[in-house]
Amino acid sequence: MLVNPLFILVVYCLSKVSVSVCRFDGDENSRSVWTACDCVRLTVDSFKVNCHAVPWITVPAVPSVEKTELHMTSLSVINSQLMFLTYDAFREQSIQVLDLSNNKIDSINMNAFRGLEQKLYQLLLDNNELSRIPARQLSQLQQLRYLNLKNNKIDVIEAGIFKNSILRNLRYLYLDGNLIDSIPSDAFVSLDLQVLTLSHNRIHHMEAHSLPYTIWYISLKGNMLQSIPYEAFEGLKDLQMIDLEGNSIDHLQSYVSTVSNGNVSINLSSNKIRTLPAACFSAFQQINKLDLSRNAIQKVHSEFLQGVATLQTLDLSYNRVGFLPIKSLFTVAHSLSKISLEENELSTVPEALSVLKVLASLNLSSNKLNTLGSDDILSNNGNMLKELLISHNYLTQIAANFGKLENLDLSSNNIAELHKQAFGQNEKRPASTVRLNLAGNQIRRLADPGVFIYMPMLVYVDLSHNNIEHISSNFFHHLPTLESLSLEKNLLDSFPALALRPIVKLRYLILDRNRIRTLPMGQIEQLGSLERISLTHNLIHAISQNTFPGRNFKSLKSINLAFNRITFLASKAFHDLFALDVVQLQGNKLTTLQMYTFANLSNLRIVNLDGNQINYTSEGCFFNLPRLEYLSLRNNRLATIALDAFVHVLGLETLDLAYNKFHEFDSQFLRHVQNLRSLDLSHNMLRHVQFLDHLKQTLVNLNLKNNRLQFIHETVFADMPRLEYLDLTKNSLISLHPDGFGSMPKVHTLLLGDNQLKQVKKGTFEGLNRINLLDVSRNELNRLDGSCFGENNVVELNLAGNRLTEVPQAALASLHGSLASLDLSDNRIESVESTQFEGLRNLSQLLLRANRVQLVSEAAFKSLHKLRILDLSENPIDEWHPNAFRDLSHSLESVNLADTGLYSVPNFAGRAVKCLNLSNNQITSFDIAADKATLQKLQTLDVSRNRLRQLPASMLNLLTNLKVLNVSYNPMVEFTDQMIRALPKLETFHCHHMYEIRDVYKPAFSSLVNLKEFQMYDVGKVVHSGFFQLDELLAVLPGLKTLRIQLSNQTLDNQLANFDTRLLRSLHLQGSNIKQITLNAFKSLRGYKVKLAITNSQLFYLPPQFFSTLNHIKHLYLDLSENRLRTVNPFSTSRLPTVNSHGTVLQDIDLRNNPIHCDCSMRWVADWLDHLRTTAEPDHFAEHVSKWNSTFCYTPNSLVGQSLWSLSAEQFCSASSTAQCSPLSLYTLPLLLFVIFCLIH
Repeated sequence: MLVNPLFILVVYCLSKVSVSVCRFDGDENSRSVWTACDCVRLTVDSFKVNCHAVPWITVPAVPSVEKTELHMTSLSVINSQLMFLTYDAFREQSIQVLDLSNNKIDSINMNAFRGLEQKLYQLLLDNNELSRIPARQLSQLQQLRYLNLKNNKIDVIEAGIFKNSILRNLRYLYLDGNLIDSIPSDAFVSLDLQVLTLSHNRIHHMEAHSLPYTIWYISLKGNMLQSIPYEAFEGLKDLQMIDLEGNSIDHLQSYVSTVSNGNVSINLSSNKIRTLPAACFSAFQQINKLDLSRNAIQKVHSEFLQGVATLQTLDLSYNRVGFLPIKSLFTVAHSLSKISLEENELSTVPEALSVLKVLASLNLSSNKLNTLGSDDILSNNGNMLKELLISHNYLTQIAANFGKLENLDLSSNNIAELHKQAFGQNEKRPASTVRLNLAGNQIRRLADPGVFIYMPMLVYVDLSHNNIEHISSNFFHHLPTLESLSLEKNLLDSFPALALRPIVKLRYLILDRNRIRTLPMGQIEQLGSLERISLTHNLIHAISQNTFPGRNFKSLKSINLAFNRITFLASKAFHDLFALDVVQLQGNKLTTLQMYTFANLSNLRIVNLDGNQINYTSEGCFFNLPRLEYLSLRNNRLATIALDAFVHVLGLETLDLAYNKFHEFDSQFLRHVQNLRSLDLSHNMLRHVQFLDHLKQTLVNLNLKNNRLQFIHETVFADMPRLEYLDLTKNSLISLHPDGFGSMPKVHTLLLGDNQLKQVKKGTFEGLNRINLLDVSRNELNRLDGSCFGENNVVELNLAGNRLTEVPQAALASLHGSLASLDLSDNRIESVESTQFEGLRNLSQLLLRANRVQLVSEAAFKSLHKLRILDLSENPIDEWHPNAFRDLSHSLESVNLADTGLYSVPNFAGRAVKCLNLSNNQITSFDIAADKATLQKLQTLDVSRNRLRQLPASMLNLLTNLKVLNVSYNPMVEFTDQMIRALPKLETFHCHHMYEIRDVYKPAFSSLVNLKEFQMYDVGKVVHSGFFQLDELLAVLPGLKTLRIQLSNQTLDNQLANFDTRLLRSLHLQGSNIKQITLNAFKSLRGYKVKLAITNSQLFYLPPQFFSTLNHIKHLYLDLSENRLRTVNPFSTSRLPTVNSHGTVLQDIDLRNNPIHCDCSMRWVADWLDHLRTTAEPDHFAEHVSKWNSTFCYTPNSLVGQSLWSLSAEQFCSASSTAQCSPLSLYTLPLLLFVIFCLIH
């Protein structure tokens, strides 16, 4: 057959370009509509089509294979407006992969897929509006293997739904995120599925014989099952994985008949199981992994594994197990190789572990263990155990024998001393330990070299976060293989040079946060293998020429001396360190860089000198550094740089000179640099830019933010062929030259915000090719001339915060084809009419917040066919046309109408909005009859600050996808059972400042299984009512990440006892009655970063031991504002910045609005601010300064009204000696009351 060139698919990819616009010139039925898509050539005669955000409501006729002689093997139409699929929609092609996800499809014709019976392999229909599985429409797709129906509205699966289909090859079926509540018999039996996922539905029941016998993976995660559906699993011989995580299973059935003989993994984590009864897993004879973590298990029966023949891995972590019966693991003694009991209540090592024959990994971290004998664990499995984790316990001693253990973690215990032969006593059978972690203990001295005599294979040792003051010269004598040693955060006042001499293979040495003042010269020459040394946050004041002699450190790659007190850096301080790659000296007190400071370092790539006081650079201070790529001199005091400071530094790519004192900038010192790509001169005092000539050909990023530039000459940015990013924000620019930006062909980001521009003249941005972001916000613009932009050369335009009184239509005329985002917020626009946006066919985001809009006309946004985000908030609109939102884009996803004078919910013409903000209006009720379609797709709804007295169940039942709900500041009177249970997918719920609430139906909150954030405070009546108990509400809530709640109690003690805090990372408690905190109130808090707030209370005393109970937190953010505290000292039992012996680091503390008594007990504030000054970025430090500048002394009289920021440590202490009354009297009564309270309770 001859090929007619008129009918060949014309795409640029037919040449050397692989992706291009689709054009079907020979197919009259398909030619024009498909130009909205991209075509990708796969082979000589096949291609795939990608369509994104197209306005179609159904798939148009596909091009004919006969006419094009090319096969469409893949078609993707995603994030569009498809509503239905017609018959024979794909018949003319050979589609194997069809992706129709993220549309609005709710109807599929019976013959929609006709012609693809032997072709279609993969079908994606996720994130649509389907209410049923289209089984009949799919029944003839014999080659279909993969079917994705996630996140639709499927609420029913009929029995035998696939009975008459011939989907003989379907193996993967995904039905997650629907509304399915039960699985009937014969639902999937006729399919040969291998993988079936039904997570995050509403399933509470599964009948027998509902699953296919071929299945090996079933996910039922995040449903509402209250028990394991054994009947559904019966006879599934190939079953390998059952995922039941995050259901409501609260009990396990005993002595269930065998369901599966195969080796299956079972995930039951994050349920509500409290006990493990006898034979509760007898249905499964062989278990690969049994995950019971994150439940509330307290009681374990001695025969809970009866009937289980083999079990490889058992995870009981994050429960409340205090005792494990002796015989509880007996049946799996020969198979159990890994067990985790982390985060439980064990006070002794369970004897049950002693029977395990092949145990290789044991995790006992975060329990209450205070003793550990080698016989506890190693009596039978000492030759097998490879990993033992016992961190965060209360151990004071170490077991004597660890057999073939390779990884031993004893961190965060109470070990105070390392005795001789602490890790073994058998010369013939030395330990095999490679990693040893002793961080976070209370060790003070490292004296006896016999400690490690039987640990000859140690490679990694961590002794950080102890109290080590002394290391004997021969302590490490028996560690010849040691490669990594951490001594961070100890009390060493000198560099342990003699002690380190025997460690000839040492590669990594960490000595951060000690008290080391000087570095030895010529005493550590044996450390020839050292690659990285870190000594940050010490007291080192000088680096001499012999500190790091190159002849001894031939492998040294990284030197970190940041945040010391270095004032002297010798010339050639790093000479002959030919392997040196990184030098970090930020946060010191250097004032001068001498000649040859950094010289002849052939591999040096990175030098960081941030945050010093450098005001002078000698010639040749950077000499012969052929590979130097990054240099930061940020936050110093430089006003000039020596002309020949850089000699033979040809490869420098990034130079950061921000936060210095440059008034003028002569870049001649960079004249020999050949490839400078990024230059940061922000936060200086530059008034002119006349220095770029020899840098223009290479610069890619240029930051001139926050200077004093008033004018930019037309030639300044001329001929910069590679520049992509230019920031001129926060200067004093009054005008822009029309030709100022004409020669920057690659610029994609141009930032001109926060200046004083009054006008943008014709042609100003015309010469730029394509700008992804043009920011001219927060200027004084009252007009933009027509033709100030080029032809479709701006994608995102920010004009917020100017003085525009109308939409600049003339200026935008040239951007009709490119503009995707337009921000006109905070201007002076008074009306919104459809004619203002005509032609902006690609605009997807329109922000009109905080203008002076009073009128929104009919169909005001009808021309914006691709609009996704609309913000009209904070406008004094007094005239809404009833059809203001007529002809809205079908792509609309987010609408913000907060504070716009609404008295009712607008009609959005059936658009399926995902995010709707109606806060701060006068809405009294929801009229759902007119606009149900809008509610059904909603994921975020904010109706706070209205006049709603209720949310009707009929409306809430439509919010099937709602994840975020804010009803705060409304006069609602109750949260009913129907209201709460209608929101099973809710993840965030805010209901604060609701003073009329009288009743909260607490049991209904158990249905919010997906809840992650909950805020309920200032709800006066319900909190003070006699029948409301907070702990009852917390007990039914799932594990939250964020909780802010109001209490009526006087004492914080056991309110969190029944609340799952294991995922909690932000806890905010408030209550006007709160006066005291018991020591164990927050002992269950844990996490890497945790924010804890106790505010708006009568709290008058915080016991010093309070911080010791927060030992499971790594980084603490503490808010104690708005209380009655007289004094607080988070460092009374530890050394700043840690608040306890376990190494919890205080990141932030807020004491504003407390009656602080400023005496010597508060002097830590001055040290804290000094610490922040050297560690925080300038902008972040300014935030801290603002906070402490607003924290005032209440007493003594001599300091009343002074901010704590303004006081030195000496002033705090001098106030104590001059106070009119003894400070003791201020604390005696609160302390006495607290002691009495503790004794009573």
